[in-house]
Amino acid sequence: MEVDCEHSYTYYGGRLSSMHPRAREEDSPLSSMTLTPHQRTVLNYIVEFQHKRGYSPSLADLALAFGVSSKNAIAKVVNALVREKQLEKDPKGRIKIIEQSVQEAELQPMMLPLFGPISAGAAGAAEEQAEEILNLEEYIVPQRSRGATFLLRVRGDSMIEAGIQEGDLVVVDRNAEPKAEEIVVGVLDGEFTLKRLRKDKGKFYLQAENPQYPDMYALEELQVAGVVRGVIRKY
Repeated sequence: MEVDCEHSYTYYGGRLSSMHPRAREEDSPLSSMTLTPHQRTVLNYIVEFQHKRGYSPSLADLALAFGVSSKNAIAKVVNALVREKQLEKDPKGRIKIIEQSVQEAELQPMMLPLFGPISAGAAGAAEEQAEEILNLEEYIVPQRSRGATFLLRVRGDSMIEAGIQEGDLVVVDRNAEPKAEEIVVGVLDGEFTLKRLRKDKGKFYLQAENPQYPDMYALEELQVAGVVRGVIRKY
């Protein structure tokens, strides 16, 4: 992916000369339906379930998926979606998807239930109820940064001690003003690299998170094309 160097910050002699890009407002693709986040999540799950399996989930399927012990709680959500004309029920009470709901669900953000912390040390009790419904899109890329955010795939192992491995995707905000100690997409004498931005005695340089790599100083100029805001990894 080519990085847009127009939206960058250039360091000359240790000083920051900023080029502030104009903010871009994006029209939201979300529909105007008045559903709660949890109702949207259930609707999206039902649509995806039917697309994958060819039939709609039962109340028991939904209760299992959302970690609730009572089918009555899920039935209330389904009935609310029926009242909002997002779902229908056949004479046997089975869920039917309305085509409009399929189109609207495809426009909705990905909402997932968050079940709280899990111990990565000694085993501990797990939460049985979701503590909140998380908007994954907003969590990874806040609305204010949507028009200025891009992804880069990492190549190499220079950032492993920062938890960034080869093959990871980094979420980069090109509108963010870079600060010392942040991980950035640096442009060192015209060459792009992912490193931590450091400052020593008023001068900026780039530092790897792997002791096998030396610090990097610009011969001519050091630019920052974006600030890393997150890492995405699939297993």
